[in-house]
Amino acid sequence: MKTWISCGFLLLCSSIALAQSAAVITGKLPQLSYSNGADRLGSAKAGYIDTGIVVNVIDSVQGNYTLQLSQHRTAYLAKEFVRFTTDSLPAQPATTESWHVRGGDEYDTVSISLSRKVPYTSWMEIEPTAIYVELYGAQSNTNWITQLQTAKGIASVSWKQTDNDVVQASIRLKQAQHLGYRISYSGKRLQLIIKRKPAHTHLHDMVVAIDAGHGGSNTGASGIATKILEKDYTILFAKELQQLLQKKGIQTIMIRDKDTTIDNKDRLLYLQPLQPDALISFHLNSSSRTTVRGVSTYYKHPAFQPLTQHILSQLLEIDDLPEFGNIGSFNFQLVQPTDYPSCLVEVAFLSNEQDEQLIRSSRFQHNIAQKVYEGLLHWVKALK
Repeated sequence: MKTWISCGFLLLCSSIALAQSAAVITGKLPQLSYSNGADRLGSAKAGYIDTGIVVNVIDSVQGNYTLQLSQHRTAYLAKEFVRFTTDSLPAQPATTESWHVRGGDEYDTVSISLSRKVPYTSWMEIEPTAIYVELYGAQSNTNWITQLQTAKGIASVSWKQTDNDVVQASIRLKQAQHLGYRISYSGKRLQLIIKRKPAHTHLHDMVVAIDAGHGGSNTGASGIATKILEKDYTILFAKELQQLLQKKGIQTIMIRDKDTTIDNKDRLLYLQPLQPDALISFHLNSSSRTTVRGVSTYYKHPAFQPLTQHILSQLLEIDDLPEFGNIGSFNFQLVQPTDYPSCLVEVAFLSNEQDEQLIRSSRFQHNIAQKVYEGLLHWVKALK
């Protein structure tokens, strides 16, 4: 154990070096991190990863373990997601085998067969529209990729051996914008289930999930003048949007419709089997600088930025509501999934008296819902 102590700053940091140890990924929605750095939202995330994968733990730093994914690639995983095992680490890289590409009514599926489960990361690219997957601790023995004509949204699937023990899969899509994908193991097959653009795109045919941020014991920010609570007003904005969409004949999913405590992971797990077409999450901002005000939208994945841009553009049509910005690479749990496009809306600042007065207005709440709806319409129109 190495320990550094600075008495002047009362700082205690520790790093525990481990011999290489086999462990299994476990727990609820584990996420790989790029670094051990952290802010109030945690370290920057490389993405969710499935459970049941054997990994090589090489170090322990504060609340994380360092994983040796491949010869030249490491990642970090919170200790709560690691269960050590007495099994030996594999002596040789796994091999990729035959791949299969097929389509269903709404989704296309890419199945990558392997000799055993290996850790992975995946991401979306734009121009051209593509999904990439990196398989760590793997070598290619793929001499057979079968693609059926039922996979109507996929242009091509290919692979590269980018390092001695890293295989990169490339999935080129025909559609101009990403609508989301799921990735997980089924046995030793890594499967990507990719949402395909329907022949006729209308908001009336979609399902919109609505999240009222905070709730219950998680009160969020409070108003500078009236001390109103964020949790009590995010649900008002959420219900306004729900009522408006339902009047337009659009199906909605409300994550919370009362004052109750719901962990962010449980919100995502609730949505997983429902697979909405888009998620809107309402929050109210706060700053130590009381002059800061305005509306902002947030996204994690650049492929989902268009939804947040369309919504922000419409929100800025509201009188006396300035722009705080369109913020990307946002490290917040609700916008992390790749399953569906998502937009977190920070309506205005509770720490600013002018914004706080707007937030309390029922007319303003209705206007916000109306403009989010119009933003959704513009986004859907751009998909055609």
